Amino acid sequence: MTCVIFIGQFASAFLMLALVVSVFAETKSNFGVSGVIASFTVPGFLLMAIAGLAADIFDRKKIILLANTIITLVVLLILFSIETVYASIPLSFLYFAGNVFFYPASAAASAQLVKKKQLLAANSIYIFTLSGGIILGLFLAAVIHFFLGNRATLVICEILLIAAAVLSVFLPPLIPRKIKNYSVSKTLSDIWSAFIYIFNQKLIWFFFLIFALMQGIIAFGVTLAPGFFDEVVGLSINKSPIFIFPFIGFGVLLGLIFVHNWKLQEGQIVTVGIGTLGFATLVLGLILRLNAISGRLLLVPVGVFLVLLGFAVIDCIIASRTVMQKKVSHHYQGTVFGANIILSSFLGATMAPSAAVFEVLLGYVNVLIFSGLGFLALSALFSRFSLRWKF
Repeated sequence: MTCVIFIGQFASAFLMLALVVSVFAETKSNFGVSGVIASFTVPGFLLMAIAGLAADIFDRKKIILLANTIITLVVLLILFSIETVYASIPLSFLYFAGNVFFYPASAAASAQLVKKKQLLAANSIYIFTLSGGIILGLFLAAVIHFFLGNRATLVICEILLIAAAVLSVFLPPLIPRKIKNYSVSKTLSDIWSAFIYIFNQKLIWFFFLIFALMQGIIAFGVTLAPGFFDEVVGLSINKSPIFIFPFIGFGVLLGLIFVHNWKLQEGQIVTVGIGTLGFATLVLGLILRLNAISGRLLLVPVGVFLVLLGFAVIDCIIASRTVMQKKVSHHYQGTVFGANIILSSFLGATMAPSAAVFEVLLGYVNVLIFSGLGFLALSALFSRFSLRWKF
């Protein structure tokens, strides 16, 4: 399962980078990038409820195999349309529509294969596999794209997806545990009852929102990154990914070490994560505002910022997902995870174009400063909630 997830994420990273680089190189616009991000996120908003329900009803192995087969065929079509950038975006939509069914099935399966006391470790492995596959994939895709171009990047993406589809065949059956007198209508009724219970619980609601917020922050940052590095840092779209992803990957690794070696409650982990993100964002914004560092030396604070960004986001994602898996019945985990991705996709689809708008109105530096202040305020608020609700 871990290999299937990792290779799939690796392939998705190749596709994402190829599309983002192509669109930004042609348009030099954050709004163009936000359109690409929307093609990644909107399918989750539209289809994740169905995908989550499917993960709670059908054999998750069959869902994973079917999803991998479909997206493999879609990338084959993208290979023939990549020269026409905007023609490939609808195909990107289809790719991530297929990928939507993969996520809740694989997430529920990862919990199905371990004991409850092993959830924190399983979540760390699962999240590290997701994020590690994306980050390492984006870095290697950037290198390959720089030397060989878009078509070679997509060819490798296709090869990886074929490998993931083949490996899916060898997964064990992953049939959800069904109750007596099982039926689809009864499942829908039970899920509705479960949601009524879940959303009356402050603790679950809190971490439900935190997980989705992190996805929105990622979409916001990805939208602005090409233009920021091109205009402010002085790295072109062909070079900046090679600089960005090793630092973020190192931050993710530090975050995983922090989660496992500092015995903090999940609420405290979120407070530290959001606070770290706020501090790093504000400091970088002030450095740029005051022109304290310029030229190639600017790469030093930007690199530190990227490390802290990876650290903060991965800590918040692991903590929030762990709480949801601890508190939500295994029977409904696919649907609950699906609902969370719906909110995540909605935030991603709205925050991507919002990022482009804020950059036009405020500029990159002011966006950093105001975002940093906002994250610090959220961290203080989360700290108060953590103390009051004892989590």
